[in-house]
Amino acid sequence: MSKNAANRKEGLLRVSLTFVAAMICISAEARSEPVELPGGFEIGRSLDEAKHHASMQGWRLVRLSPELPGQWIVEGNAHGKIGLFVCGHVISGVHKYASGDLDEFARIVMELQRTHRKTEPDMQVATFFAGATRISNVDVRFADLDGLSVNVQLSSTDGRLGISTNYFRKGECPNPS
Repeated sequence: MSKNAANRKEGLLRVSLTFVAAMICISAEARSEPVELPGGFEIGRSLDEAKHHASMQGWRLVRLSPELPGQWIVEGNAHGKIGLFVCGHVISGVHKYASGDLDEFARIVMELQRTHRKTEPDMQVATFFAGATRISNVDVRFADLDGLSVNVQLSSTDGRLGISTNYFRKGECPNPS
């Protein structure tokens, strides 16, 4: 990559981050609304209830691997990649990954900000190389939305953009299932 192209890319990243920061800081009065989780799953429900919910949608829950007993994925949904973290046969986290861009990332963050004014998010930005591949992330973390923590991440891996959204209750899981 030429130095000019690298400078343009760095300048675009700075402008993008300024835009994201401005979107996060915009204020408007709104009352807190319940957080809608991907796929309609609910934290605190049993794994059996989640399996039933998935089957009612025409989906299937599948354990990610035997090495990761608490990680489940939702097969058959068309709304991005949805995953569940299960602890003691109870859903303790829901994850969604979808391709997306800065506009979609800002929309998600602004919607969380608008509907949950009581909590100011934290933001972290990182860029690094894994071998010859540049990875850049913008993480926005809401510490408490209706008892949940929510992390929204815009990531760029070698120029390919994606958005991960994680919803979870804080605490350790002694018994992933």
